[in-house]
Amino acid sequence: MGDLQAFIGLMISTFIVALGLSQGLSWHLGDLGWGVRQPAFARGLGVSLVGVPLLAILVVKVLPVPPIAAGVIVLMAFCPGLPMALNVVSREKGNLALSLALSITLSVVAIVLLPWSLKLLAQLFPLVIQPPPYRVIVSRVMLPFLVPFVLGVGLKKLSPVWALRLHKPVKIYFNIALLVAVVALVAASFPLLKHFHFWGYVAMGVVTLGSAALGHVAGRPRPGDRTSLAVSATFGNPAFAFCLGGSTYSMKTLLGAMGLYLILRTVALVPYLLWNRRHQASERGGGPSLPTGRRASANP
Repeated sequence: MGDLQAFIGLMISTFIVALGLSQGLSWHLGDLGWGVRQPAFARGLGVSLVGVPLLAILVVKVLPVPPIAAGVIVLMAFCPGLPMALNVVSREKGNLALSLALSITLSVVAIVLLPWSLKLLAQLFPLVIQPPPYRVIVSRVMLPFLVPFVLGVGLKKLSPVWALRLHKPVKIYFNIALLVAVVALVAASFPLLKHFHFWGYVAMGVVTLGSAALGHVAGRPRPGDRTSLAVSATFGNPAFAFCLGGSTYSMKTLLGAMGLYLILRTVALVPYLLWNRRHQASERGGGPSLPTGRRASANP
């Protein structure tokens, strides 16, 4: 078990570096400018930074959710900006330039707001979430993300060809490391998760589908914008949450539940994606729809 915990710690400490570098290498100024100027961008920020956190807090306060599940749900809600959402948006024919702009912006904003977000969550859920000292947040989360992010942006500016070559393996590593960490966390915490409370599953499902609904409504009227905002609102950033969860003993108990939540969230989103595909097909069959906006010029 000790070796497994050490391996999980290695994955957690390295994939946030890969996340920052991947986001920096995805910095297409033209596409970012296009995405930021779209009306749906501001609505997407509002949903991810305000709507989803408020929804998560409301759900765990109304339903009889056990403390560990409540802590995981709200902590993940306050960590937006997962780049894996871009893969889903591309597959579901969403507005990729809009999603890229949201992903990078939300990641940077989430990093800046972390100290205040954690203080708020500690007041709301003192039994589960105890924020680490500010120096821990800086050393474990902020600098490991921001330094590679700046380096990636610089490399993209100086040598776009090398940035493009480097981006794919960095992105692959991040996705693999995240998947391995999730599976390892669930395996390491299986004795605890066997007794996971029923209302914890219900709350996770409600927050997932509720976040998708908020994004879908905020993205109207363009189908591509609806898809992008729904997916962006649903997919949080476990890289930040995992690093925070591993920084203090009290929050380490959340790690296994975080891995479980990621799996359940992916499964719970399937009904929305299936419905959205049929909805888009119906709109196309009924006549021309509004344009979805310019797509990103390179695969993010």
